[in-house]
Amino acid sequence: MADLRLVFSPDRPVFRHPDGTTSTGHDLLRAAHRIAALLPDAPVVSLCQDVWPFTVLFLAAILRGQPVLLSSDRSAERLEELARSRGGICVTLNGEVPAESLPSGTLVLPPADGSGTEPPENPHIAFSTEVATVFTSGSTGEPAAYPKTWGALVVRSIVARELLDPEACPSSLTGTVPPYHMYGFETLVCQALHTRSLAMAGLTTYPADWQAMLVHAPEPRILVTTPLQMRALLRAELEMPPVARVVSAAAPLGTDLARRVEDAFGTVVTEIYGATEIGSIAMRRTTATPVWRLYDTVRLAVTKESATVSAPGAPDIELADLVEAVDARHFRLIGRRNDVVKIAARRASLSALNMILTGLPGVEDGAFVPPAPEDGPTARMQVLAVVPDGDGAGILSELRKCIDPAFLPRSVTVVEALPRNSVGKLTAGALRSFASTVLEGEIIGETIFPPEHPVFAGHFPGRPLVPGVLLLDYGLSFAGLTPDRVDQVKFLRPVRPAEAVRFRLRSGNGRLTLTARVNEAAGTPLVLRAVLPV
Repeated sequence: MADLRLVFSPDRPVFRHPDGTTSTGHDLLRAAHRIAALLPDAPVVSLCQDVWPFTVLFLAAILRGQPVLLSSDRSAERLEELARSRGGICVTLNGEVPAESLPSGTLVLPPADGSGTEPPENPHIAFSTEVATVFTSGSTGEPAAYPKTWGALVVRSIVARELLDPEACPSSLTGTVPPYHMYGFETLVCQALHTRSLAMAGLTTYPADWQAMLVHAPEPRILVTTPLQMRALLRAELEMPPVARVVSAAAPLGTDLARRVEDAFGTVVTEIYGATEIGSIAMRRTTATPVWRLYDTVRLAVTKESATVSAPGAPDIELADLVEAVDARHFRLIGRRNDVVKIAARRASLSALNMILTGLPGVEDGAFVPPAPEDGPTARMQVLAVVPDGDGAGILSELRKCIDPAFLPRSVTVVEALPRNSVGKLTAGALRSFASTVLEGEIIGETIFPPEHPVFAGHFPGRPLVPGVLLLDYGLSFAGLTPDRVDQVKFLRPVRPAEAVRFRLRSGNGRLTLTARVNEAAGTPLVLRAVLPV
């Protein structure tokens, strides 16, 4: 395919701003050239949250011949590490991110200014140019990097538009999702650049923000959002302008939720299927069919064990999901290959269990936490649920009616919110860490017993172990406790030299519970559990 222009139609309206003004492709290019002149020759970690300055910075990086590095983990430490590991630099535009939230060494540039009348240069970009590197959320492990070429983004945008925006006239796009996540990047940034769509700019934090953006958006309107944010919008009970279509991705969408949104807003809910590794590849109307329709130019090769996606400008990718081919253009989604939980010789899909839980009346969000492999054959599932007007006992009673007893937890723990990221994803690491905090308490200290520690001289020769009483003493010291008695203490696993031991303390039910784990990040079982009076 021939090289492609940076912006296809420079005189076309591309963004509408909160003050009602509109920026054309020419305005976007002028702003990008001005920002590009201030950038170093290094990959850019964009900190921009608003889709307009984000897109300006994205194009400015391309003009400098550099990719943007996109990660949904927005912690300052992670972004700083990402820039350092890739020889890049964190960049934001003035006013975009609070100064106290910026990673060390962040380059802060002036606001994006697209004013002027001179026609800016609109260069050709080679189809194979790598313009972005997107990092997975780490839903099932460590984040991985996937390069994105300019041509692949252009082609996918064009073919996606036919399903995303099938109206006779161009639609306006209002997004509740951030542009630095692959979902927002494709549906907002790339659609605005490469198709006829107009994207609404402005920060989108709360349902009232989304409502205001939709009110000012031209018809027909498309709302780009997630299941978590759809629930928030329903709870807000705001009066909404007509919305032609709601697009959902980033987490499984239940049929009941999709139907409630369609009924509440008189709209059509469509769902995107894709992955960071390959991008979006298919869509469906959730309330109408379980079958997904592939985008044109996308091919899917399915076997019993795997499914491989092919798309222009991108390497073939093996999906993390199991699918069933209906025909050359359609498929059914079976579930994730690593989604199966085995307990007491029984198998269940973790996503299916979560779908049942979040579909129960009164449950706004929730998740099953599977036991770690090291927890032993008697370990049970844990369940965390957001239930504003209910309790764990009621949810457990409802679960008994609809899931296999082998997967029932001993109790359901009610929490205020789950640690989802900006697009509603719940990574395995974040969930397990959160569950540990909720069920075992806050971290109070961590220590390592070095091999030369004198306690190992006599405990035991040839097989050194940390004495249980020493573990307990360290835990009590971290907790600042000097109790007259300990009601119960169990030492559940030996601690060996050089192993890191992390202690937690939880208060509840009139007692204190002190626990410790070795190498907690690896999901190892408890080594200590002690119960003390308050």
